Amino acid sequence: MHDEAVALLREALGWELPAAKWANVAAAVTRLAASADPDAELGYLELAGPMRIITRYPEEPVAPMPEQIRERVNELIHSLSASVADRADEAG
Repeated sequence: MHDEAVALLREALGWELPAAKWANVAAAVTRLAASADPDAELGYLELAGPMRIITRYPEEPVAPMPEQIRERVNELIHSLSASVADRADEAG
């Protein structure tokens, strides 16, 4: 059920964004973590991520994900992956 959320969070670990944009990612991750249905909140993370159209010369320098956000994303990946495994065990 949360496979799509886990996949997008794993993808986000490799994003490089302007420093100011990481606050939007942090807010989207917090929203995902607080939601009873994380898959319904994926749009916020997708919108916070990098633009699909890449310009030849970026307007702002980009940076990898800050460590604090990286830790939160990893925790969320772990908890969503664990809940998928728990549901599989229950369906067993």
